[in-house]
Amino acid sequence: MRGARAVQESIINKFPITKIDVSLVWLEMLPGDSEAAAKKEAGNFKDQWLCQYYDPDKRSGKAIAESLGYVGKVAWDIYLFYAAGAEWIENPPPPSSWLHQLSENWIDRERYHTGDDLGRELFGTMKKLLQLDSTPYPKP
Repeated sequence: MRGARAVQESIINKFPITKIDVSLVWLEMLPGDSEAAAKKEAGNFKDQWLCQYYDPDKRSGKAIAESLGYVGKVAWDIYLFYAAGAEWIENPPPPSSWLHQLSENWIDRERYHTGDDLGRELFGTMKKLLQLDSTPYPKP
């Protein structure tokens, strides 16, 4: 939930006039994760560019982990940025940039961010991709 809120606050709310597509995929990874819980939480996130999905089989997480070079793993609490026009046909394309908040040791530790740091990194990554170098991180 914290990650989804960070996306809402640091990307969707901070770049309101930018047409960006945001996909939020709910996976069952922790106790209490379920389709009912995902539907309940999904109502907290609304934006014209936001699409939400429920993936009980973790197919998207497995495909994303594999696309990043982590075969046999499941990527979750991960934030992927793609160039305009990138399409996921059979497998996900390589992202332009990515971050995560997984404490597991199999994934790139340099891309690990949590809390306020995650929000700043999400905002900074969007800023770089949109080539808005002079835009400061807004105070909450």
